[in-house]
Amino acid sequence: MSTSAPSKISKPLSMLVAASSLVSLSAMAQMRESSPLGVYGGGTFGVGVAQWPESDSTISDRAVFSGKFFGGKRLTPGLAAEINYLFFGGLDRANDSAKAAATNVASLRQKERAITLNINWEVELLNDFTNQLRFGWARTRKDQTITHADGSIERKVTYDGAPYFGAGIAFQATREVKMLSNFDYIVNGHESYYLFSIGASAEF
Repeated sequence: MSTSAPSKISKPLSMLVAASSLVSLSAMAQMRESSPLGVYGGGTFGVGVAQWPESDSTISDRAVFSGKFFGGKRLTPGLAAEINYLFFGGLDRANDSAKAAATNVASLRQKERAITLNINWEVELLNDFTNQLRFGWARTRKDQTITHADGSIERKVTYDGAPYFGAGIAFQATREVKMLSNFDYIVNGHESYYLFSIGASAEF
């Protein structure tokens, strides 16, 4: 008789503890879904690949250290307006004496920069993993340093616009911090640029 009362009390108590635990876990999950301001920023770094015309009939790919910085504001839990700043390292090309004489270009050094305005759409894949898809427009800047065959140096800056696409996988490391793996693509014909990078972002 002395053991029956504690047993009857322990069952409802256990159920109450379990229910409160579920409520706590649910509240924590909701807290991780969104931050108060819905504003985030971060950076990724990796390898950028540029399609660079070698001649009228040949196009080669050049890989250089590249990266991007970005910031965004959430419009909904899965949709955000975003701005990206992408930079690609210096690409060098040297012509042989025959081509230098024909084109009056002995060597060329080129750098590419781009600012994108885009939408970032996030789709949940698994627990703590989301797929990121980006669509927008890029404003590109190409800086060239041209060394002519006669030794003179010319600097040229060219601006252009092109469609921008991106895709990636994000892992929610903490409530505020995500680890990122991204692919970015500026679609500009024979001067398209790709960026494969990893990094992180923080949300506030």
